[in-house]
This record gives sequence, C-alpha cells and structure tokens, in this order.
Amino acid sequence: MRKLAPLTLAVLLALTTTADAAAPYWADELGLPAAWELSEGAGVRVGLIDTGVAADPDLDGAVRPGADFPDLGAPAGDAIGHGTTMALLIAGRGTAGTRGVAPKAELLPARLTGGPSDAVAAVRWAVDQGAKVVNLSIGSGGRTTEYDEAVNYARDHDVVVVAAAGNAGEDRGVTSPADRPGVLAVTAVDRTGRFRDDVSVSGPEVSFAAPGVDISTSRPGEKAPTSGTSQAAAIVSGVVALVRSRYPDLTAAQVTDQLARTAKDLGVPGRDNEYGYGLIDPVAALSAEPDTGTPWWVIALWATGGVLVLGAACALLVVLRKRRP
Repeated sequence: MRKLAPLTLAVLLALTTTADAAAPYWADELGLPAAWELSEGAGVRVGLIDTGVAADPDLDGAVRPGADFPDLGAPAGDAIGHGTTMALLIAGRGTAGTRGVAPKAELLPARLTGGPSDAVAAVRWAVDQGAKVVNLSIGSGGRTTEYDEAVNYARDHDVVVVAAAGNAGEDRGVTSPADRPGVLAVTAVDRTGRFRDDVSVSGPEVSFAAPGVDISTSRPGEKAPTSGTSQAAAIVSGVVALVRSRYPDLTAAQVTDQLARTAKDLGVPGRDNEYGYGLIDPVAALSAEPDTGTPWWVIALWATGGVLVLGAACALLVVLRKRRP
C-alpha cells in the first residue's frame, strides 16, 4: 500500500521481510490451479493505479499502453517496483516465474506520482479504457472524501474497485480510498489463513481477506518476500477478473455478491472487522451458480451505504437463522 502526500507520492508501505524467497504458497492456499480450469481472466482489463509497470518477461503481452498522473514526461517504467509487483500478482503470465491470479487478463497501468486528485483522474482514465476492475494499493493516511468522485464514476460504469485496507504500524484503521462506500477493502492473512495484526489494519469497512504475508514474485530486484495489504488487494483484483471473465453478464454488484456468498467465513461468524466476509475463495466463486437477482443489501453496498449496510444485513441473517427451530 502506498501513501499519497498532497501533491507528491510519498513512501512505499509494503512491509519487507528477511525470509528467503519461497514458492508462491498463496496459489495453493487459494486453490488457483483448480480455479484456472474454470477461468484465467481472459477478456478482462484491470486498471492498476500504482507506481507504473516495468518490463518483465512474466508480463509480456499482459500490459496495455499506460498513462501518467500527472504527466511529467518521464520515461515509462517503474522506478520503485511496487506497481510491477502488483502487476505480477494480478496477471503474471508465468513464463519466467510468476503466474498471477488472472494470467490471461490485461493490465492498464496508470502511473501515479501525484495526490488524490490525480488518483481520481487515473481511475477515470482506466474506466474509460475499458477496465472492469480497478486496483488501488494506495492510501492517503486518513479518511477523506477526495476519492469519492472516482469511486462513483467507476460504480456508474459497472466497474469493481478494490483497495488495500492499510498496513499496521503505518495506519490506525482502514484508510481512504478503501473506506469509501462501494470499495472492496482487503486485509492480509498469512499462509495459515490467520489475520495478521502486525501486517494489516482492521475495521468495519473491511470486505475480504486475502494472502498478504511473505508474498514472493519473480520481479528483478525483489530480494525477499514482502508483506502488506497491497499484495492482498492485488490478489483480490485478480479474483474479480476471473469471475468477470467466467460470468461476463454479471454486474459489478452481482460480482460483489458472488464473492461475498462464497468467501470462507473465518473469525467470528458472519462479517467481522478482520476478515470482512471471509477469505476470498476463487474456486467457490467460479463454481457457484450466480444469483442474478442481486439482493437488496448488495445494491445498498454498491450504491450508498458501503460495507456497513452489508454488515448489518448479514448480522440480521445470522440472528434469523439462529431463531429457526
């Protein structure tokens, strides 16, 4: 997850470990080999609002022409490496080492070096370029409405927005844009599926959890696995691409419903502040019959009330089930 200063990009927030590089356990944790038999994300474009994308063998054929926000005339690429790592996690082709969650999806890289207003412009650009999901592994350190224009524009164009919830040690709670209504805020779990409060923040806005601890890719210069909610958000964006490819007629709200109904419920029963509706489950999301009659609580989530409305609805369902004879 990256912080944004008012006019300049500040610091990379992915927490780097000293562990040796390891195989991508997250692919097995999520059952991706089985998921890829159902969908590989073909035909879906993912808007990646980040530090840019550098050339990488695993991204050959995956990256479409990008844009800078603001446009400072700098050479294309990714001087920091954060955006390239996210790109590999989302759509790495696996030809040289990293196969991303949606290895046949396309990426629309928006290199962000400015503040929230530039992020809004970047999201609008990605949506106009045909993105069906937008990944935002960024954060502004606190709660702000400055991203609402971008979120509303994406929602109005049937685009799913996924954002990193925030990193422990840097944030006290879910930050913007992850805390905005209609955004899927993602927290990080480890290889055992346990929420890690030393890596991730928690809060009532959390939608889902995904692997975000000791994540390795083949990116040149990445000397050790990294941890953070940025990685977890990228993985969820990849899962959204898988679902949108398999079920192209589903609306963004129906995709959200599909993910919520099939997530692995962890922690306390129902939605909670650490896992949201649970650990994202690609195989279940791709296997379950979609409910095309989108429930009212998903419409409320998507249109106005955010995850708090969805949480209240699910809590009510839990109570009603307990009352059944």
